[in-house]
Order: sequence, then C-alpha cells, then structure tokens
Amino acid sequence: MNVSDPILAAMIAASATLFTAFLNLRLTWRKEMKDRARGQPITPKNRRGPILTVVVMMLASAVAGFAFSQYLIAQGEHDARSQQAEVHAKLAEISAATRRLEQARTEERGKADAAAQRAETVRAGEEGVAAVASVAACNARHTASAKGTVACTERDAVQIGVCAAVPLAAQVKDVALYTRFEDSQQLWSESSVAPGEDAGQARFQDKYYEQPDSATSKQVCFRFANWDSGRGRLARIVVKYGL
Repeated sequence: MNVSDPILAAMIAASATLFTAFLNLRLTWRKEMKDRARGQPITPKNRRGPILTVVVMMLASAVAGFAFSQYLIAQGEHDARSQQAEVHAKLAEISAATRRLEQARTEERGKADAAAQRAETVRAGEEGVAAVASVAACNARHTASAKGTVACTERDAVQIGVCAAVPLAAQVKDVALYTRFEDSQQLWSESSVAPGEDAGQARFQDKYYEQPDSATSKQVCFRFANWDSGRGRLARIVVKYGL
C-alpha cells in the first residue's frame, strides 16, 4: 500500500506526540504520588501539568485520527483501482477467449464447408457433368450447273466445341458422347455414339481437349461436326472425373 508523504509524516508525528504525552503524564502522576506520600502540598503549577498533557494528547489524537482517515481513504482508492484493474483484466481475458472461440468456430465452419463442397464435387464427378449444345444444319451449296444445289459434305460441316466445366485438379476418367436431331424425342440413353463414329452426317472428333475456364476450373471439350443440310442437331457430352 502506497501512503503519501504528508499522511505518513502526520501519522509518525501524531504517534510520537501521543507517546511523549503519555510518558509525560505517567511521570507527572508518579511525581505527584510521591509528593503526596511525603505530605507536600500540590501547587497550581503541578496541577496544570496533567491538564496540558491531556490537551496535547487530545490534539495528537485528532491529528492521528485525521491521518488515519486519510490513510483509509487512500486505502479505499487503492483497492478501487486494484478492483478496476482486475475487472479490466477479466474483461480482456473474456474478450480474448470470445475471439478465440469465434475464430475456432469460423475455422470449423470453414472446414465443414470445405468438406461438404469436396464431397459434392466428388459426387458430381462420379455422376458426371453434362453439357449440351445446339448445332445448326449445314447450308447446301448452290451451283450454276444442272445439278442446282449440292449437298453438304463433311468438309462443309458446321463445327462447334461442346464443353463441360470441371474442377481444375480433376482427372478425366470418361467422356460419354450423345447426339440426336433437335426435334427428336429419342432418349439420350439411346443416342450414344463413340468418338469418331459417323452418326449420320455428324460426328464427334476422336479425342477431347482441355482449355482454361477460371482460376478454379477448366473445360473438357469435344469438337462436333454436323453436315446434314436438312436438320440441326443436339450434341451432348457427360464428363466423369476424379480428384
């Protein structure tokens, strides 16, 4: 406990004064008792001695009481500051613990979300990612000969790239190919073709190729050609992959 210098000095002075006054009062009382035993009369001067000592003791007690009250006030202020510091420290600990808990929850949510997203990506890869594109009919060439209009050949075919987006780290396991006429009601399961196979004036190229899509994905593509001059086609690919 830190006590200010004025209060400490007052307490020391009051204590010394009280001790001195008490000692003086005791000596005076003993002297008076001896004088009475010898039958000597008590003079007014001797009577004033104890009174002055009592007055000094009262003054010293007042000073000591004031100093002690100041000491209690200082002690209370010190205790209040200590309690306030403890409260601030506790609040800081609670705040830090709350931040750590929130960070842990955020990390756990992030891990759970990442795990769920990966599981969804794996499931999508097992089931396959599909893409469908519409390919217009080929425009027949007109000639000035008696033949009039010449049908399209594969060299005249309308060609497009049919692309499906997959994760950047995906390893392609299989690409299933399908094609049917635009106005056909045929099921996709009944419209499967092989790479390079002639599907009736239409075909997919022999191999797929990859191209960038975004920072986290890429595209798996197959070129498709349609040289049917009468009907457009739908071209569909289903890409299965693993991670």
